[in-house]
Amino acid sequence: MLGTTIVDWFCGLKVEDNGKNKARFFWLWFSILTNIGALFVFKYFNFFLGDTPLAKNLYANSWTAWAIELGKYTIPAGISFYTFQSLSYIIDVYRGDEKPQKNLAKFMLFVSFFPQLVAGPIERFGKLNHQLFQTHAIAWRNISNGSRILLYGLFLKVCVADNLSLVVDDFYSSPTAYGSWGAWQGIIAFAFQVFADFFGYSLLAQGAALVFGINLMDNFNKPYTAKSVPEFWHRWHISLSTWFRDYVFIPIGGNKRGPWILAFAVMVVFATSGLWHGANTTMIIFGVCQGSLYLFDRFLFSKIKLHGVAWDHLRNFKTVLFFALSLVYFRSGSMSQTDDIFRLLFSNTEGQEALKYPLYIPIFMLLFLLFDNYIINQRIDHWLDRFKLPIRWTFYAAAIASIWLLGGATNHPFVYFQF
Repeated sequence: MLGTTIVDWFCGLKVEDNGKNKARFFWLWFSILTNIGALFVFKYFNFFLGDTPLAKNLYANSWTAWAIELGKYTIPAGISFYTFQSLSYIIDVYRGDEKPQKNLAKFMLFVSFFPQLVAGPIERFGKLNHQLFQTHAIAWRNISNGSRILLYGLFLKVCVADNLSLVVDDFYSSPTAYGSWGAWQGIIAFAFQVFADFFGYSLLAQGAALVFGINLMDNFNKPYTAKSVPEFWHRWHISLSTWFRDYVFIPIGGNKRGPWILAFAVMVVFATSGLWHGANTTMIIFGVCQGSLYLFDRFLFSKIKLHGVAWDHLRNFKTVLFFALSLVYFRSGSMSQTDDIFRLLFSNTEGQEALKYPLYIPIFMLLFLLFDNYIINQRIDHWLDRFKLPIRWTFYAAAIASIWLLGGATNHPFVYFQF
């Protein structure tokens, strides 16, 4: 991170210094290739080498074996996130949308701001740089609102996501033991686990930043209420979706150059997004599935001109179901495991075991979905502010008690920490 941060800071200054000269193009690509090169070495080198003769020769040579070992066992925390954040900076400076940061220490703080360093949201330089270096004073309202967001994020992570992970881990450790009904329970549980887990982290990042007077962007906006795949991706992991929109989709041609370019741009975005999530075949297929579903909704399903509440609910059900099914690729450890799970889902196989989970797990999940989708129409701290003090503190006490009593002692890392 230190190395690429210094390179990006220096290249940003050189891009501005060269005005409209061709040299600025060189410094832009020097920065981009440095960032992508570091990401490739740490995250993708071993995957792309595979089991080729080249890989075997490199591994057999003591001078080059370190490169494969690096990709296998070592990855800098948050590299996927801060790499994209730095790339957005240098591209915005090149486009003339932002002025470069002259102070290296300040630029380093922009890249490494701790609440969102390891799992986002991926912030833009223009928004975060302005906030970080304005005059700050301790404000009780920021501390109060930030603490509310922190508490709700912790509740989602510890009480909802971590408890669901017990069910999901049991299922994915031996999917064939649970039969078709167990398979449906497992994939539905993971759809809600990954949502609560990443939404919980995003709220923790927002809350921690707000305590310091910094407003981070919302990363989720009721994604499971979406009625189409395009709408879903406007609501899920918003910072990553908008990053791909601004720096990949639109430069390729977006929706301004006809349906074929649009389809090509969508597939490039989603295949790249899948690869960004993980250096394995299952993640790439997850991205390709999402791109295919996006185009299906965009060009085919949207042409069905039906209206009404029932039709809206059907569209919503279809969107969430398709996403949950595609998450089998996201969560599985191998292609053979995905094959086993899909065979189970669409068969009538009885399992030797039943998935076991305490009653409070579906209760917490139901409460979360009710709150997120139907009750809270604004950020949690603003929503709670409408109530009088006794009601607010009842909510806080219930959340703290749930975290204390039902959080468990097992460490469950955030799902997106692996990226």
